[in-house]
Amino acid sequence: MRAGDPQVDARVSTFAQYFQQALVPGQPGAVARIEPAFPITASAFVRATGLEIPNTSAVITTELSAWGSLGQLDGRAADGDVTALWAQLRTSAFRLKVGRQVTLPGSSRYVRFDGLSMGVTVGTFDLDTYGGFVALPRWNLPRGATLLGFVGDGLKDPLLLEAQNRVGQFAVGVRASVRLPFDSRIGLAFHEQHDQVGTAWRVISVDGTTQPLGWLSAGTRVSVDLQAGQVSEARAWVDLTRIPRVPLAFDYSYQRPSLLLPQTSVLAAFGGAPWHELGAETSILVWPGVKVTGRAAGQAFEGGQLGGRGQVRARWTPGIDGRLMVLGQVDRVLVSPSGYTELRAAARWRAAKTITTSLDAAVFFYDAPVNGVTNSMTGVASVEWAPKSWVRALLSATVMRTPWAQLETQGLARVVFELDPTSGGGLP
Repeated sequence: MRAGDPQVDARVSTFAQYFQQALVPGQPGAVARIEPAFPITASAFVRATGLEIPNTSAVITTELSAWGSLGQLDGRAADGDVTALWAQLRTSAFRLKVGRQVTLPGSSRYVRFDGLSMGVTVGTFDLDTYGGFVALPRWNLPRGATLLGFVGDGLKDPLLLEAQNRVGQFAVGVRASVRLPFDSRIGLAFHEQHDQVGTAWRVISVDGTTQPLGWLSAGTRVSVDLQAGQVSEARAWVDLTRIPRVPLAFDYSYQRPSLLLPQTSVLAAFGGAPWHELGAETSILVWPGVKVTGRAAGQAFEGGQLGGRGQVRARWTPGIDGRLMVLGQVDRVLVSPSGYTELRAAARWRAAKTITTSLDAAVFFYDAPVNGVTNSMTGVASVEWAPKSWVRALLSATVMRTPWAQLETQGLARVVFELDPTSGGGLP
C-alpha cells in the first residue's frame, strides 16, 4: 500500500464472562441468594483514513466505536452505547471534526461531547475551539440502587437528585498555542460547562513545555477556577537524562479537589483539603536484567498537616527472551493522622508459547487500626491460554482479607476473540 492511500483499521473484541456475586447486608451471618451472571460484551472499532477529496489537499478521516452487552448484569439484560462517531476534514492549515468525540483542551481533563471542533494553523500559531452537548454514560445517573439507613433516604431527595443529574450538559472551549525555539510551546486554554443546575466549570489554564538541551526537558501547567477565583491545580516537572544510566525526574503538583468536581454538585463539598506535593524519581540498572526504581514525595495539606509517600521497586527479567519477570516492591504512605506500609511481590512466567501465568500478592500494615484491624492481605493468581493470535482465554482467582471482610474471594473466567489482533485499536 502506497503512502497516502486510503486505509481502514478495524477491531472487534468479545468478552464472555462467568461470575457469582453476593453482597450480604445486615447482621453478620445473614443469608443472601447467590445468582450467577453470564455477561457477554462486544466492542467494535473502525477508522478510515486518507480519504482524499479530488482536486483539493483536504483529507477525510472517520471513526466509529461502540460496545454492547447481553446477560444479567447490574439488573440489566442488555446494554450498549456509542463511544465515538465522528468525521474530520483536514488540510495543512484547517481542521474540522463533527460528531461524538473526545478532547483534552488543557483547561479540562477530559470531555466527550456531541458537537464540532475546529482549528487553524498559521505559521507557528495554532487556534482550536469546540462546542457541543457532553456525552455522559448512562451509569452516571442513579439506577435504582437501594441503600440502608439515612443515606439511602437522602439520595431520594429531589433536590439532591437534580444536583447529581448531569444529563444535557453543554460545553464550549478554546485553546491557543504558539511554537517557539528549543522545541518549546506555550498555550492558553478556556473551558466552560453548564448543566441543568447552572455553571459546572469555568476554567482557564496556561501550559508550556520546553527542551533546551537533548538531556533536559521541562513543563508546567496552571489552571484557575474563575468562579472561585482560585487555582484548582498546578503542576511542574523537570526530566534530566545527562547520566544515561541514572535518569532523574523532579515534579511539583498542587490540587484543590473541591474545584475539580462540578460546582453544581453537592459532591464538591466533599473534595478534601488542598495539598502540595514535591517529588523525585530515578531508575537504576544495577545488574543486567535488574532494574530498581525509587520515588519519594513530601506533601503539605492546608491546615498544617504533613504527609509523604515513598516507593522502592525492583524488577528482575533474566535472559533475553523475557519469559520470566519477578517484581518486589515496598511502599510507605503517611497521611496525618495515620498511614500504612505495603509489601508486594509479583511474578509473570510465560510457561509455553501459548500459556502465561502470573501471581501477585500484597500485605498492608496500618499505623492505626481500621475497624479494629491492623493489616490486610490480597492475592491474585491467573493463567492465560492463547492458542491462536485472535483468541485468548483467562482464568483468575482473588483472595482478600480486609478491614471490611474477614475473607473475600473472587473468580473470573474470560474468553476474548479479536477480529484483527494487529489493529492499532484507534491509536494515531
